[in-house]
Order: sequence, then C-alpha cells, then structure tokens
Amino acid sequence: MAPGPLADLGGASCGRLVAELEEHAADPPRALLVRALGGIGSVEARVATPQGLRDPAALLAGFPAPTVAVWNGPAIGAGAELLLAADVRVIGPGASMAFPEVGAGELPCWGGTQRLTRAGGVALALRMLVIGDAVDAVILERSGLALLVDDPGAHAEELATRLAAGAPRAQAAARDAVQRGRDLTLADALRLESDLNLLISTTRDRAEGIAAFFEKRPPRFTGE
Repeated sequence: MAPGPLADLGGASCGRLVAELEEHAADPPRALLVRALGGIGSVEARVATPQGLRDPAALLAGFPAPTVAVWNGPAIGAGAELLLAADVRVIGPGASMAFPEVGAGELPCWGGTQRLTRAGGVALALRMLVIGDAVDAVILERSGLALLVDDPGAHAEELATRLAAGAPRAQAAARDAVQRGRDLTLADALRLESDLNLLISTTRDRAEGIAAFFEKRPPRFTGE
C-alpha cells in the first residue's frame, strides 16, 4: 500500500489486498513491508470471516517471512487490525489508532480484540475497544505497540532491508517461538525453544553465521 490519503480496506480493496498477500505468500520475499503512511481504515461495514478465512490480518500474521508495518496517520478499525498483525510496527508523530466498532454496535472481526490485548495489555485494550478512545503516537509507543520515529518511511525500509539480509530459518523459528510460546506454560515454551534450537543447529545458515563471526565478515545467509 502506497503512502497517501487514508487507504480504504472495505469492499473490493480488501479483496485485492487478500489476493496480493496470497500471491506474495506463495513466493515469499525475505521480508514484507506494508506501507500506509497516510493512514488506513474501512469506511463501510465488514462481513466477519469465520475462522479467519480470507482475512487479510490473519494472512499477514501467518505470512512466511518477517513483516513490518508503517503508518503516519489514523489506523481505524480494519486498518488497525491489519497493522496489529505485523511482526514489527513503525509510526511517525502523526500516527494514531482507534477501534470505533463497539460504538456502532459491532465488534472487531479480524482478531483486533486479541492482538491488541496481547500486544498492548488489558487496560489499553479495554480503553480502546470498550470506551472507544483513540490513542496517539506517544501512547502507541509507550504501550509497546509501535516504534515512534521522525521519518517512519525511511526507518521501516531500513528495518525491512535488515530483516531481508537475516537468516530466514532462524527468523522463522524465533517468530514461531514467540507466537506459539505465549499460549504455553513456561515449561512447555522452554521445551519449544529448545526443540527449535536443535533444528536450527543443523542448518547451513547456522554454520555460515559461525564462520562469518570467526572470519570477521558479514554473514551471507541463504535460507538453507
């Protein structure tokens, strides 16, 4: 999504986003950057998608490569849900986030109630979802929901470039450990981490990382 006025996630534009995410997921890049610098939202009612089927936020959350979302305007309703599904979020001073659904007798239906609670905490989620308060860039950063910078577009591009140069299998394992581990007991989560470490230790990228360290050079990861 290119920078500009508030990007609309309703109707046909949502379908195009789903198709684009599915296309990229079939042949994934090393990192995915979602840009909505002018803001993003939905100006019309959405139809709930049972079990996340053809849900763009679910597609972004399950994307097979690291994801970065950047915005510097309002993220409203569907737009907020989509951006919350990214691994890393970068914002500018003009960014905000709001969930107006309850005020209209509705409920977020792309995972917003759960992702907001897990990322920002129960108190902030209740304030935004039940009361309907919009929060500004400062609160978004203080709550840990996003990284606030003066030039969010440039910073997000630099971050995506760094991610694209990383070790894909180690990145995937780290994402898996975080996403699955948060729903496990500590003991089970630590076993998951141990199992993932065992798998990563057999990869060529792990050997390349060790070699690069001793040879004092940047690693050249291939995803093998």
